[in-house]
This record gives sequence, C-alpha cells and structure tokens, in this order.
Amino acid sequence: MLTVTLRPVQREDVRPLLAMEVAEDQKAFVASNALTLSQAPYETGAHVFGIWHGETRVGLLAAVDNRDYKFGGPGDDPNSAFLWRLLIAREHQGRGFGRAALLDLFEWARSRGLPRIFTSVVPGNAAAAGLYQSLGFAFTGRVIEDEAEMVVVVPGLP
Repeated sequence: MLTVTLRPVQREDVRPLLAMEVAEDQKAFVASNALTLSQAPYETGAHVFGIWHGETRVGLLAAVDNRDYKFGGPGDDPNSAFLWRLLIAREHQGRGFGRAALLDLFEWARSRGLPRIFTSVVPGNAAAAGLYQSLGFAFTGRVIEDEAEMVVVVPGLP
C-alpha cells in the first residue's frame, strides 16, 4: 500500500511547494499552493501540510479544525474538520497520493477527536468528487461559494 506522511509546512518547504502545479485543465478546480500559503496565516484553525512520499514532496493539504475557526457561518458544524485544499503536483498524479493523503487526514482528525470532515467540490471536478466518494464522502446538498459540500464520518469515531 502506498504511504505518505503529512508534515506541517516549514520554511524550507515553501519554495518547493510554490513550484508545484497541476495540469492546465485542472487549474480551475484547485487554488494554487501560493494562494493557500498566503491565506493560511489569516484563517483561524488552519493547518497546512506538505504531502511527503519518503523524502519527496508530492503535494499540499490544508485542513481547518472548525473548533478554532472564527469565521463559520449558519449551518457549519463547529465540531468537525474542513478539508480546505488538496493539491497533488502534476508529475505525481494518478499514483494514489491523494487517496493516501486523505487517509492520513482521517488519522489527523481522529487524533483531534473530530468526528466529521467536510469539504467542497468545484462543479465539473468529477475526479475529485469520485475520489472523495470512494472514501465515504457524500454530498450534503449544501452549496457554499458555488461549490458542492461533501461530508464523511471519520472511521473509528462516532
């Protein structure tokens, strides 16, 4: 089984993460790592991780612990995590790194006692929706900032 490690982004990770890109036809589906890294200090509860396969950076994952998030809106679940961003670099796609990173995110949420993880999907991003659904995410019916919300119950927690 493919394994990855989520490591909190450090100073030496910034430039390599900034250099990562997705394929041209995917750019409308995920924000750049540059945007994520610039927004993260201003998002309460945000945790930004490099996705590592051995000693190789393969992507970036950002999650929010909603218990610490100060900007939640009506209907948001304060006792949950939010998968804010997931980007696998173009040259590492199609090898299972996204799935492995999400399994590590489940462990991160479990270790924090967060029973649910929410995310949202840009319309037309069937690949992301399919990946999330294969791991148990389901559409909630809510649309947030023009994106379809999904949720999963973290395995091993009520």
